[in-house]
Amino acid sequence: MSADANLLTAGQMKHVLEVTRLLVVTTELDPLLKRIAEAAVSVLGAERASIFLHDAEADELATTVAMGSQTIRVPANRGIVGAAFESGQVVHVPEAYADNRFNRDVDRATGFTTRDLLAAAMADVNGKPLGVLQVVNSPSGVFDESDRLLIQLLADQAGVAIQRYRLQQDAMRAATLRREVELARRVQERMLPPAGATPHVGAIDVCGWARPASVTAGDCYDFWKLPDGRLGLFLADACGHGLGPTLVVSQTRSLVRALSEIETDPWAVLRRVNARLHADLDEVRFVTAFFAMLATDGTAQFVSAGHGPILVRRGAGQPIEEVLPTEPPLGVVDAWGDCTTCNVELGPGSTLIVVSDGIIEARNPAGEQFGVERAIETIGKAPAALPRDVATALRGALDQWMATTPAADDQTLLIASLPPR
Repeated sequence: MSADANLLTAGQMKHVLEVTRLLVVTTELDPLLKRIAEAAVSVLGAERASIFLHDAEADELATTVAMGSQTIRVPANRGIVGAAFESGQVVHVPEAYADNRFNRDVDRATGFTTRDLLAAAMADVNGKPLGVLQVVNSPSGVFDESDRLLIQLLADQAGVAIQRYRLQQDAMRAATLRREVELARRVQERMLPPAGATPHVGAIDVCGWARPASVTAGDCYDFWKLPDGRLGLFLADACGHGLGPTLVVSQTRSLVRALSEIETDPWAVLRRVNARLHADLDEVRFVTAFFAMLATDGTAQFVSAGHGPILVRRGAGQPIEEVLPTEPPLGVVDAWGDCTTCNVELGPGSTLIVVSDGIIEARNPAGEQFGVERAIETIGKAPAALPRDVATALRGALDQWMATTPAADDQTLLIASLPPR
């Protein structure tokens, strides 16, 4: 390249450097491409210039700037621009109409006559072709060796400028996405019960815990005092994890909270939520959910929409039972059938525990799942029946089991208990 540079005059080198400076300060793509085309015409004295960018999805070269013609699209391996794009070299065609690769249709449509042309691949700093810069009709009648060098210099500068623009756009999109995800995370955190803010419903003690698998979670839990004085307990798990499930599970939680103000049966609440989600969600999305209404005397009404396990200890010293789901997940079918509310009498020292499948399916380094039986065993060995003690024991056992294995799914639990006599 240093030997070829001797072919350029001082004026030409100065012009190239001025173009380079302009490309550095241009931050929008359309003005950037227009300046590249104008610079090519100015530096080379050509009549027209076109810029083809590669459409990777269609594997085509399409003109973003085409002086004197409409948009042109050609396969990336066809024609003169395709030859330049694939070879990464400058292609010089001294007599356009004598070259079978030349597309005469553009001249026919515009009335323009192409005599000779140069086409050079625009590549990024790694040599990956991004498109082609093409100029037509040299003022001297034929492009010479210095013209070949000039268009290559311009194409090299243009490729770097286009890559810089795309990297800037990627960075801006990434920053915007990070802000949106952070906002979603904050909104979701605010939807969880504040630490230590346990509603006063008789002597019932309650706590929850959640660990998302990513920045945002597809799990959600909540507990609140209902209008009739009972305690509402809610845990839901939208399929998947990340921003999409976060929005879905947040909508589910909001619907349940709102409907619980007017409905006194958890099945009636989830039935309405199911109908709404079935209308809103696409076929691949659904939500498993547990909703209970717990009275101070230990009477619990609950419904599980595909969510489990639900673990119940009916009194101090009693074995832990697993209760199966009563309905399909929310959003799967358009309407539920007969009411399937479960009624459970919880005595003194009883505990109600609901966990998400992210806990049950958590794997150790050997690939084994934590499992329901291990969860029941851990809960049974908890030093006291207080929800926080049970949660601490379960979380400790889970962390020890997983060791260095990252969580593949969100992990959430909800525990409520009645004190022993």
